[in-house]
Amino acid sequence: MEKGYIQENSSYVSVENFLTGGRDDEVRREMFFVDYMLNHLNNLIFVANSEHRFVYVNEPVIAKYGYTKEQFLTMTIADINVSCETEEEAKKLWETYERDRNIIFHSIHKDAQGRLYPVLIHAYYVDYEGERYNFGVVEDESYIQKLLDAQDGFVILTDGKKLVMGNKKLLDFFGYPDFIAFNREHQCVCDFFREEEGFIYNKSKWITEVNHARHNDAKVKIIHPQTQEAHIFLVRAAAFDSIRSLVTFTDITELERYKNELEHLAITDGLTSLYNRRYFNQILPQEINRAKRDKKCIAFIMLDIDFFKQYNDAYGHLKGDETLVKVAHTLKHYFNRASDFCFRLGGEEFGIICTVNSPQESLNQAKVLRKAIEKLEILHTKSKISPFVTASLGIIISDTTVCEDNLYSLADEALYRAKETGRNCICVHNNGCFLPEAD
Repeated sequence: MEKGYIQENSSYVSVENFLTGGRDDEVRREMFFVDYMLNHLNNLIFVANSEHRFVYVNEPVIAKYGYTKEQFLTMTIADINVSCETEEEAKKLWETYERDRNIIFHSIHKDAQGRLYPVLIHAYYVDYEGERYNFGVVEDESYIQKLLDAQDGFVILTDGKKLVMGNKKLLDFFGYPDFIAFNREHQCVCDFFREEEGFIYNKSKWITEVNHARHNDAKVKIIHPQTQEAHIFLVRAAAFDSIRSLVTFTDITELERYKNELEHLAITDGLTSLYNRRYFNQILPQEINRAKRDKKCIAFIMLDIDFFKQYNDAYGHLKGDETLVKVAHTLKHYFNRASDFCFRLGGEEFGIICTVNSPQESLNQAKVLRKAIEKLEILHTKSKISPFVTASLGIIISDTTVCEDNLYSLADEALYRAKETGRNCICVHNNGCFLPEAD
């Protein structure tokens, strides 16, 4: 017996003819009534056999796709379903029907004129007299696509793992002519998420993370495929139905840039471009905790330009500002690791936080810095210790048992001792003592 046909007495009739033909007047009337009802529903309804060939379609299907009933009964599902391109994909889909008995899935269909439109299919597995059939109810979702296309930014429908619908702005951004072309290469827009701290990028859980993120914290970073520019999107997700989420992506790249600039200004000294005292108060406890975790020492160096008031009196405040900038550049040059932080604490006073493996390491760096400042050869005729601008340094090197308040006060005390010792030198706090260090 051919697939899609049912034995009736000694002859074979198609399922479609069986539905409308009948073996006697009573059955014929009942089958005709079923067909009549199916044809007068708004739903698009079809029946296909295990070879994916149509054996029944109702009138709304015929009207929607533009084929005659006779043409449909010679066609397979693959003739209209452009999402299922290979036999292997069709086989997997059928196995899902058979296992779960009914499934809901999204697809893209093509009508007789070649127009593509998204559909949601409710498919049911039917086993009738030893033959397997797929009973499908199709929901045309073209209207949803039009609504998505009318929105600003990216808007998608997804089950969290597979993108089932995306608007034109999404396709234009990634450079795809249509959704089918996008789906051939990518299952989800999350394929483009950049793995970076502070951004959502877990491909299997990203929707869950979006839903549980705090306000304005659900952000993803995407590199534009053509320009290679980084774009930052604020992501919002809401349940669309029982299986899909509606997700919006708002490009906030420029807002993030302005925000970062403002944050940078808030923690930066306007003259020297070093970090300011506000950021020092913020970062010091964090660096102490990081040093504890890494089992390293933390060093805090306080630096003061010697006789700077006299310098300003002799050369003017404009020259004084230039000197502060030159000293600041020297600090950044010699303390330039990711774990080094340089600050202008106020006036001519500077600070350096650095994480080191040993006390001697930071002391050696401080010695190099002191000499480098004098080697700038900034003329200072009012200095009592050198013809050039010099600096005094106070250092506290801790195994992180000292609290942040004590760290600052002990370094300040060490700096005071360095000035009293004769300036242009280094004084180190060591086990309760303040020891001047020779070069």
